[in-house]
This record gives sequence, structure tokens and C-alpha cells, in this order.
Amino acid sequence: MPGPPWTSKEVMGRTLLLRGLAVAALIAAFLLVPRQLCQAGTDAFWTGDRDRVQALGANVSRHVTELDARRFSTGSRRFDGEWHFGTAMMAAMGFGQTAREHPELRAEALARMDAALDAVLSPRGRAFDAEAWDEDPLASLDGSHGHGAYLGYANLALSVRRFVEPGSRFAALNDRISATLERRLAAAEAHAIETYPGEIYPVDNAAAAASIALRARALGQAPPPVVGQFIGALRERFVDPKTGLLFQAVDRDRRAADAPRGSGSALAAYFLSFADEGAALELHRALRRELAGSVAGFGVVREYPPGAGTHFGDIDSGPLVFGWSISAMGFGLSGCRIHGERGCFTELYRAFHLFGAPTRIDGEHTFASGGPLGNAIVFAMLTAQPAATWRRP
Repeated sequence: MPGPPWTSKEVMGRTLLLRGLAVAALIAAFLLVPRQLCQAGTDAFWTGDRDRVQALGANVSRHVTELDARRFSTGSRRFDGEWHFGTAMMAAMGFGQTAREHPELRAEALARMDAALDAVLSPRGRAFDAEAWDEDPLASLDGSHGHGAYLGYANLALSVRRFVEPGSRFAALNDRISATLERRLAAAEAHAIETYPGEIYPVDNAAAAASIALRARALGQAPPPVVGQFIGALRERFVDPKTGLLFQAVDRDRRAADAPRGSGSALAAYFLSFADEGAALELHRALRRELAGSVAGFGVVREYPPGAGTHFGDIDSGPLVFGWSISAMGFGLSGCRIHGERGCFTELYRAFHLFGAPTRIDGEHTFASGGPLGNAIVFAMLTAQPAATWRRP
């Protein structure tokens, strides 16, 4: 027979005990799992080993071809759509970078990139944005609404494709979206447009500005003035003067509406490497200085700077462990590779190996705990190229 119900104190005590055991287990994992075990694969990804990159790319490509809305169940229709879109977009970035780094894989990588771009541009790929604005982002390019994330991220992938092969079948659309973003950024206060009605995120605008700059480079042109104007506004208004980190969100007056955070700063640093190496390096260094650390040789990155209060994570940061952000750690891998910092790359990869549970099945390399989106993001970050790669075709 069941015993008497637990009192609230007993429930609280049990909860604290379980949390304590979980913490102890995590600490034990960090201290007892040999660092060398979790370092397996670091050298291969740092050097861009063809076989390792190809195996991870094969897994990501399969996920793109099997994209199904039913596999994304965050509980939010918008977030489900964002994850669907993000998987294809990050896959496209990874394949474009692979084609640039490995000429011998160019044909295969570009074919996979084109399949990912088709998913990005499909009705399903743009549905989350169309529902938020009550208009299709590609059918309303002559309008004035922002569509900052969809157009910015999609166009950055299109500009990477344009840089690798200026005459691709996506060239005309890349021209149209770039012209739209240039016009909208130029007209917006502080050159920052809305992602959704009333929602403005500097990181999304970094992608938009970078996409315009990279398209210009692909065509042998100087970036339009609005690119420099946005980067100036970013330094003056969107970066926290105390930490050098990027504010995650700003309000309609372009004033901080969220704390400076790791996930947005790391992702913006990656995006800006396609447009302005100096601005990208500034954010990367701020991330390393203010948020990065090491626990028993495992690299970690906090989502919030000290003193920002207690947070439990959200759709941007992922779940926080002791304040550490899985998203910031993943995005941070790209900055280490872009700027040639092998030590921080090695430490972050060890942690990612521990949390990601990498495995190889049927010739595919995958991080078992990442899912389609996580693997696509890691693929893009692990294949990120030095900024000089994108200065000229």
C-alpha cells in the first residue's frame, strides 16, 4: 500500500538531493573522463581533415533531405519553423565552406549546398517568417517590413554560394535580396531592421550586413556604404561598453532590451567574419575575455556575464549548465578556428565531445545528442574559414 504523501519540505529535500547528485555526476565526468579521450577528432577538424569533414557532411546532408516538421517539437510553431530553417541554412554554410577549403570536394559539396538552399527557400522553409509578418518574405521584397532573420541568414548562405561560384542558379535571387536588405538597412534607425514585428536582434542584422558585403566581394565590388554604417552603429549602440559583448535584443528605439550574451555575441562574430574581420575579432575577444573559461581542460562559455542574475536558458542559449551555454560553446568554436586560436578550439571541442557524444555509423560522423539542427550548426562552425578566405574569389 502507498505510504502517506510527502510534505512540501520532503519534496524540496528530494529535489535538492537529485540536483546535488546530478551536479556531482557532472563534476565527476569532468574530472574523471580523460581529456585525451574527449580530444579525439580535435586535430582532424582543426586541420580540416577531408575524411572527417566529409563524414560529418554526409550526416548533415542526409538530415537535410529528410527534413520533416514532425521531427521538431519545441512546443512553439515559430520555433519549430526556425529550427527547420536553421538546419538547412547552417548546412548550406558548412557545404559552402567545405567547397572553399577542399577543391577536390567542390562538386559534391556544392550539390549538397544547393539542396540545402532549396530547403531554405522552400515554402516550408519560409513559413515561420511568413506567418509572423502575414506576408511571404520573398514575395514582399519591394515592401518595407524587416524580415531581418529570414532574409539575412538566407542571403548570407546565398552570398557564400555566389562567392564560390558567381554564376549559380541562385545569383538573381541573391541580387534581389541584397538590394532589398541594403535599402531597408539604410532606411532603418541605427541601420537595424526588425526580425519580427517589434522585435530587433543585432545578431540577425549582422547576418544581413555580412550577406550584402560578401555578395559585393563575390562580384569584385566594394561593399555598399550601409555595411560600414551598420558596423559603426553596432560598435556604438549594440555592444555593451562594459563588456564588449553584443546585446541580444534592442527595442524600437534601438536601446538594449536584453543583456549582453554569449550565444548572440559568438554567432555575430562568425557572421561578421564574412564582412569585417576587425569587428568579428572584437566580439570574439570579448567573448573569450568575459565569458570563456576552462574546467579541468574542458572549455566552457557562459551565456551571461557575472552579475547578470540567474537564468535557466532559452531558445537562443539552449539549456544552461552552471550558467554555461551549449550554444555559445558551439558558436565559439568558429571564432577560434577563424582567428587561428588552436588552444581555445581544442578546449571547446573537448567539452563538445563530452556533451555531444560523437559516433560514426555507416560512414557518417554525427554528434548523437545534437539532432539535425545541432549537427548542422556544428558542421558550419567546425568548417569555418579564416576571414581572409572571403576577401576575394
